[in-house]
This record gives sequence, C-alpha cells and structure tokens, in this order.
Amino acid sequence: MMENLAQRVRESVRLADVLALYHLQPNRAGFLHCPFHSGDRSPSLKIYPDQNTWHCFGCGKSGTVIDFVMEMERCSFVDALKKLDADFRLGLSDSRESYRNYRKRLSQRRREEIKRKSKKDALDIKIAHRRALWLKIKSFEVSSHEQAQQAAGMMGQIELLDEQISQYETFQHEQIPRAASMNQQQTKARNSFGTFSEST
Repeated sequence: MMENLAQRVRESVRLADVLALYHLQPNRAGFLHCPFHSGDRSPSLKIYPDQNTWHCFGCGKSGTVIDFVMEMERCSFVDALKKLDADFRLGLSDSRESYRNYRKRLSQRRREEIKRKSKKDALDIKIAHRRALWLKIKSFEVSSHEQAQQAAGMMGQIELLDEQISQYETFQHEQIPRAASMNQQQTKARNSFGTFSEST
C-alpha cells in the first residue's frame, strides 16, 4: 500500500514544483547548486524533467521527488510522503493534517527561508567585496615599500574572504573563481611584491 501511495506521489508531483517550494531555480542547462553538500561553487545537481528525477555529480546523491524531500528535510520515507501529500493537497492519505499543525509547519518554513536568504545575502556581500579587492589589486602599481605593504594587506583580506566564502554550504548564485585560479593569481601577485621588496 505504501509503495502504491509513493507511486501516486511520483506521478502527481513534478520536481520543478518541489524546487519552487524551496526557492531553488535550475539554470538553462538544468543545473543548480546542490543543497546537500558543501562547497558546491559550480552547479553540480542536474534536473531531468522528462524522468522527473535528479542527480548530483558532486556528492553522488540522486532520486525522485520523494528522495529530494527526504534529503532536504532529513526525514524518513514515510514523512516525505506525508509532507508532499500535505504540501500539494493531493488527498492521498487518510489522515489529514490539522490546521494548527499546518500553520506551525508553514511558520517554520518561512523562518528557514528568511535564514537561508540572510546567509545568501551575506555571501553575496563577501563575493562582491572580494571581487572589488581583486580588481583593485590588478590595477595596483607598486612603486614604493608602503604600496607593496598595502597590496600585501589586500591580498591578506582576499585570502580571509576566500576562507569565509568556502565555509558557506549553498546560497551561491554567482560564479566564484575556482580555487586553482585563485591560487595562481595570488602566487603571481605575491611573487611580484616579493621581487619589489628584495630590490628595495
């Protein structure tokens, strides 16, 4: 009976609608940042609308709408079915959620959305600040020892921002330069500053 209910949920609920509930939007290629593992700087979770399934090439997780809700809510298979049934008013289960419980769950979801948005906004600010510092460094001309120290200070700020950005799990909607590219750019900058210091 449970498998029949699960099959009806899979047939009735589109993955795109589940993503919309969590304010997740795939790009044109059908990829989005995976919410199930940290450090997903490039979108690695692929949506397959025709099959109504998903797969993350980063952490390896995949499945149906039910599996997606299980991962998002960290709940059991049965609880995921009940949530989908309640969220989309499918009327598949015999038990009906009380209005009080529904309002409580809705309030909790809104709090989580506010918290998620707050984290995303904080991340966007750090990304913008890092980008501004790096653009300033690229156009910075070192002609004195004081300027070399100033440039080194900005590099230190960039490294600190890189560390802070890497601690965020999701909420990235901008492309962040890959770590390898960052390291190459930083090494090149350090070498130029080091050469100046030695020559002075």
